[in-house]
Amino acid sequence: MVRVSSSLCMTAALAGVFAAASTQQASAANFKCYGINYNIRAGPDWAPDATKCKNADQIAKELTKLKTITDTIRLYSLTDCNQGTTVVPAAIKAGLKVSLGLWVGPEASTFAAEKAKFQEILAQDGLINSKDIVGIHVGSEAVYRGDVNTTVAISNFNEIKKLCTEKGLDIPVTIADIGDIYMQYPELIEAVDVVSANAFPFWEKIDADKAVDYFYQRYQPLEAAAKAKGKEVLIGETGWASAGVHSGASVATPENAALYFHGFYNLAKEHNLKYYYFAGFDEEWKIATSQANATVEAYFGIFKADGDMKSEYASLTFDGSSSLDSDVEVAASSSSSSAAGAGSITESATANSSGETTSADGADDNSSIATTDGTDSTTTDATANGTDVDTNDDSTTTADAAAAYPTGGDSTETDASTTSNEDASQTSPSSGSTGKKRKDCEA
Repeated sequence: MVRVSSSLCMTAALAGVFAAASTQQASAANFKCYGINYNIRAGPDWAPDATKCKNADQIAKELTKLKTITDTIRLYSLTDCNQGTTVVPAAIKAGLKVSLGLWVGPEASTFAAEKAKFQEILAQDGLINSKDIVGIHVGSEAVYRGDVNTTVAISNFNEIKKLCTEKGLDIPVTIADIGDIYMQYPELIEAVDVVSANAFPFWEKIDADKAVDYFYQRYQPLEAAAKAKGKEVLIGETGWASAGVHSGASVATPENAALYFHGFYNLAKEHNLKYYYFAGFDEEWKIATSQANATVEAYFGIFKADGDMKSEYASLTFDGSSSLDSDVEVAASSSSSSAAGAGSITESATANSSGETTSADGADDNSSIATTDGTDSTTTDATANGTDVDTNDDSTTTADAAAAYPTGGDSTETDASTTSNEDASQTSPSSGSTGKKRKDCEA
C-alpha cells in the first residue's frame, strides 16, 4: 500500500513540473553552470579510434550544445582520443574555456605520455594561454585508487607546474581526488594551487531530497582545511544519474537527477562554489561494458547521447532556493526510497580515461567529497607506478581522518556502496567520476 501510494504521489506531483518539456523539444535551459565535465569517448578501450572516439563534427556540435549551459569544460586526458589536439582548439573556437586533464595511472608511462602531449601543445604558439586555459588537473583520483602515492602525485604535479612557470603561464594546477584523500594527506593541500575534490552523494546512497544538505555538510570541513592553507576548493565532479540501476548507488530517475541538480545549482550560487558538473552527455556505449545490474554510468548527462537536453533539466526554473517545491521534494523522496536498481553487485566500476568502466562503469562513484568506506579507501599501500609503497608513514590514519572529517551518514550502509563500487583499478581515461575506481581518465 505504501509503495503504491508513494508512486502515485510522485506521478501526480511531477506531472505538472515536467509538463512543459513534454510538449516541446528540450533544448533550452534556464541555468548556466560554472563548468561541465566533457568526454569524447564513443566506445570502449579495445575499439579502434574510428569507433572509440567521437569525430570532429560530433565534437563541434557537442561543444556548441555545452556552450548554452556553461562557459568552461573540464577534460581528463590529453592523449586519450588525442584530446589535446582535437578538443582543445575546438573548444576555444566554440568560445569555451578549458580545464585540461592529464591522466595518471599505475604505470609511469601513462603520465609520461600525457606530459609529452602537454609539452607538444605547449609549444604551439598561443594554444595554451592563461585566458583560454583556466586550470590543469594532474590525475583524477589516482591516489584514492592506489595507482600512485602522494609523493608521486606531488612529483607529477610539480613537473607540470614547472612547465607552466617556465612558459610564464598563470594557470592554477591541481590534483583531482576525493576529499578524504586531501584530509588524510594534508601535504596535498599544501602542494596544489587549488584543492580539487570530487563529491557524489549519489554513490553514498543518500536520498535525493537530502543529498544537497549532505553534500554541504561534507564539504565544509574540507573547505576549512583548505582555507587554513590559503587555498580554495574546486568541486571536480558531482552529479546524479537519471536512469539505470546499481546496487551501490542511490535511485537513478529523471526526477531525482533534477532534484539534486536544482538544489546543488542554487547551493553553488549561494556560496559561490566553483564546480564541474558531471556530465555533459549520456554515454550509452557504457551499457555494453557494464553488468546488467550496474548501468547508471551511462546516464549522468545533462544532454542525452543524441544531443537533446533531457526534459528534466530543460524544464527547471530557479528562484534562488536550494530545493524544488515541496510536492516535488516529496515525490523525489518517495522515488529515492523505492528499491529501484536493487542488484547484488558489490564490485567496483573501473573506468578509463575515456570514462569507460570495465565492471560497474561510470564516473568516480567513490567520490563523495569524503567517502564513508569502512575499508581503507585511501590506499594505505598505494602503488607508486606499480611498486608497493606504504603511504601511511607518519600520516593520519583513515580512522583519524574520518573522525576529523565526519561522513554525516550511516557508515554501515555507505561503506559497502562507496568502497565496493570503486574497487576496480583504472589505468586509462574514459569517464568522469561515478564508478569509483575507474581505470581510465575521466571525461
